[in-house]
Amino acid sequence: MQSTQQAGFPFENGVKVISRCVLTIVGDGWPFADQFAADIEAHWQNAKASNPGYFNGVVYLTKDIRSEESEIHGSLIKTDFKSYLYWRSRGFPEAGVIDGFGSALIRSSDGEFMLILQRPGNVNHGFAYLPSGFIDQYDVLPDGTVDIGRSVEREVQEEIGEVGNSLVREDGFVTTRAGVHLCFAVPFYVPMTSEEFVARVAQHNATSDDPEIEAVVPVGRLEDLEGLKVLPHARALLEALLVAR
Repeated sequence: MQSTQQAGFPFENGVKVISRCVLTIVGDGWPFADQFAADIEAHWQNAKASNPGYFNGVVYLTKDIRSEESEIHGSLIKTDFKSYLYWRSRGFPEAGVIDGFGSALIRSSDGEFMLILQRPGNVNHGFAYLPSGFIDQYDVLPDGTVDIGRSVEREVQEEIGEVGNSLVREDGFVTTRAGVHLCFAVPFYVPMTSEEFVARVAQHNATSDDPEIEAVVPVGRLEDLEGLKVLPHARALLEALLVAR
């Protein structure tokens, strides 16, 4: 994979291959959540009424970020899902943070990348994107750092089930900045064709009591993105990789 970079990455939009991602929890709270606490609670009650499956778990947002050669270093602050959801509902106004998260960049034996569609009731329903999730307390190591690779592996296992055991992690990260979002994509190789992968995930969904995803969408060419409603960071990342082929 080749790297494309705009000046100022990761502060400006772009895609870059890095070797290491160092994320550390800091003790500061999120002033935005304190300032709008009443509005957040009211919004949360309405959101829960529409989506009873929502759970107000711990979420970590990225406060500071810097690039050091082939590494990215960042500080994370603790908040909760309902505060994040309110921030998102307002169009991600300036709040002293960005939305940093891990994703799985899964490549099949026939060279296609796997996008997923979430089921109704999930926050990204209606969009195609890379398997991903929030950084939460399960990803924090005893020294206060976050293992973003482990975070992604956990999320993939939750979304695609036992087929996740077939993934082979590759070196480094492919990072993408798209507006307020900063995606740390962990590359994986799966030793099966895209058709086989799609079938295995469909089998998992059919036997799961509460599957998280609706379908897998393989993408191997730029043309495959046409007509798809893809989250901006995922589109930017895949366009960079597919153009480089």
